[in-house]
Amino acid sequence: YQALSDAAYSRSQADWIIGMNGSRIATRLPQNRDRSANSLGRVQTATLAMVVDHELEVLSHVPVPYWQLNASFAAGDARWVGRWERKGHKDDPERPEYKAHRIMDATEKESIESMLASEGDFTVEEHRRTKKEQPPLNFDLTTLQKRANSMWSWSAKRTLGVAQDLYDKFKLTTYPRTDSKHLPEDMHETVAKTLDQLSGQPDYAEHVNRLQSEGLSNAKRNFNNAKVSDHYAIVPTGQTPPKNFGGDHAKLYDLITRNFLASWHPPAEWTVTKRTATKGEHQFLKDAEALATPGWRAVVPKKDKVPEGWGSLPGNPCPAALESHEFSEELSKPKNRLKEASLLQLMEHAGKHIEDDELADAMKEKGLGTPATRADTIEKLLNRNYIRRSRNGTISAAPHGIRMIDVLRRIPVEWITSAELTGDMEASLLSVQHGETPMQDYMEKIIQQTKTMVDRIRDHDRNTLYLNETSLGACPSCSGNIMENPLAYQCEHNEGRDKGCSFVFWKDTSGRWFDRTTAARLIETGSLENLHGFFSQAGEGYEASVELKKDGKVMSKGSGSGEASEDDEILCPCPVCDHGSIRITKTAYLCDNPECTFRGMQNIMCKRVVTPEEAKPIFTEGKSTLLEDFTSRRNKPFNAYLKLDKNRVKYDFPPRAAAADAKRFPVVPGVVAVCPKTKANIIETETHYTVEDSSSDCKIHIERCISKRDLTRDEAKTLIETGSVGPFDDFVSKKTSNPFSASLYLKKNQSVGYKFAKRS
Repeated sequence: YQALSDAAYSRSQADWIIGMNGSRIATRLPQNRDRSANSLGRVQTATLAMVVDHELEVLSHVPVPYWQLNASFAAGDARWVGRWERKGHKDDPERPEYKAHRIMDATEKESIESMLASEGDFTVEEHRRTKKEQPPLNFDLTTLQKRANSMWSWSAKRTLGVAQDLYDKFKLTTYPRTDSKHLPEDMHETVAKTLDQLSGQPDYAEHVNRLQSEGLSNAKRNFNNAKVSDHYAIVPTGQTPPKNFGGDHAKLYDLITRNFLASWHPPAEWTVTKRTATKGEHQFLKDAEALATPGWRAVVPKKDKVPEGWGSLPGNPCPAALESHEFSEELSKPKNRLKEASLLQLMEHAGKHIEDDELADAMKEKGLGTPATRADTIEKLLNRNYIRRSRNGTISAAPHGIRMIDVLRRIPVEWITSAELTGDMEASLLSVQHGETPMQDYMEKIIQQTKTMVDRIRDHDRNTLYLNETSLGACPSCSGNIMENPLAYQCEHNEGRDKGCSFVFWKDTSGRWFDRTTAARLIETGSLENLHGFFSQAGEGYEASVELKKDGKVMSKGSGSGEASEDDEILCPCPVCDHGSIRITKTAYLCDNPECTFRGMQNIMCKRVVTPEEAKPIFTEGKSTLLEDFTSRRNKPFNAYLKLDKNRVKYDFPPRAAAADAKRFPVVPGVVAVCPKTKANIIETETHYTVEDSSSDCKIHIERCISKRDLTRDEAKTLIETGSVGPFDDFVSKKTSNPFSASLYLKKNQSVGYKFAKRS
């Protein structure tokens, strides 16, 4: 067991060395908006890179128009709808949108229309074949997590928690943190005993009786010592669930048990019928699938795919009449976003999409992380706001995650952002575990790679990261070149605040990350209709039409949250356009004027429903009352006002309550000062100088004791009305307890900052 011990030690040491050093040096990388610390990790960052790569493919997709043709046919008592497909079609890697069923140019469409208008029937022919569907192997943890995510949209963490309960608490299934789908060859008697016990459970008795009378299939496949690692597959123990057993535990137990029973059944056989209607050089296809021999599908049922009215042809081949047809105008769509099932599969196979079981088993040794740690890795990325999970379960890269991977690759630190190279490191760990590689050799390699990473991040110059990138186009303001930097696409004549050209097009703006391809399109055309890739404050995706202004600001045209119809109830007049009305739709509060720039407000914000009664003051008075029970992305509760800011609704946070140990002072009644920005009265409380009217837009909330120095009433008045006060030489640092000198000033957001004298 020494090699196993060496591998476990190497894994923990490598993760510690890379994570500790990487996360410290990552402070040199661009920070998130909330100023949270950056974090790098051997598995975490490579996983993030896979999500980022997929997200950029989604965001950069350019919709291509095409036609699709469906036609209704009749022959005898058979009725069906067939789809036109190009004969002899071959996919073109240079044109991924070019598919057999897509009509891309008008000439081809005209040819098809001529055929449809010509005299004569179609000829329809059927071809039948038998398709065998092999029974599943038993679950390992990753496969179980993928299945639960596909069926119920469960997160990997949720599945692991329930599976752990079934093992620890209920003793109904075996150890869940396994990467094996097979059983040891000495478990024949255990399996027989488990089946006997399962026969006493009504839901499974029929299937167990069938197995016991017909015998177990696939024994050679399921029992395989060579494919059993530290723990064998997840299977039922045969114990009977307790009374009142339900909810998540019952669902997952049933899934595991049915999969176990299915693994001992013979293959299912399907009759696949392809019906082809042809006329001249054109064809219309339709498939149907019907279960012929149930096999393992008796345990895990699946519906036939036979269209309504399919019937039987009077002959084969035979004439068929065209009853109707329809050309539909479509746009090619981007890839679907990842769900946890597909992300887990990418982690398991180091970023490769693999369907073949044997090749998948071979790639397991190069996967990212272990079955037991993958759920935790995904949760870490979510909690650190590198990725986000929408209500429908899709996973997307957040702006901070995209920027992090982009900068790391440009520095460059290739291995920590490469699933394949990180997978090779995982394979090296297995080599240590098998006694093939000394632990010292592996650790030396890790230390050297970490040193290289630290040196490159420490010494990189962010001003040189984009030097090799070409211009995205001509600046709409001054016609200069628009160049890329880590945060924005910026005119080359922009020399900083209020100097030179003002054009700055932020990459993360208006609820979307603008990738280079999309940014170039918007710069060239000035506007884009129905652009995908936007996210609401509630984290839900939507489309919006956008316009690029001369200063680089992106303005939304329309709400981007769907459309309001005349059937939707009117809440109040629109405060943005003065022509439309705010209507209550199923998901949002929207203006019914299609030209209005109001972006709409979701009716669920930060996991809290905003009722019409709560929403109305936002549009009529500009601000809601204080609303409680919002939940942040980090699952922390908070209270806030909702405030109308031009064409969008934003959160407005109330002043924080004083700390329990805050110094308290006697309160002198009366106005301390008047805010020059909002004209609001500022009064004193026991702990702060703050605005008298809490509904005011004024943000002044100044502690009466700052860095262990009492701020007098007169000093507060000067600070508020002139914007600064001091210097003072009797401040005391909270961290070092050393005295220091500084002036106080009010920032743009009306919080207090220190201004230090220049060193001589």
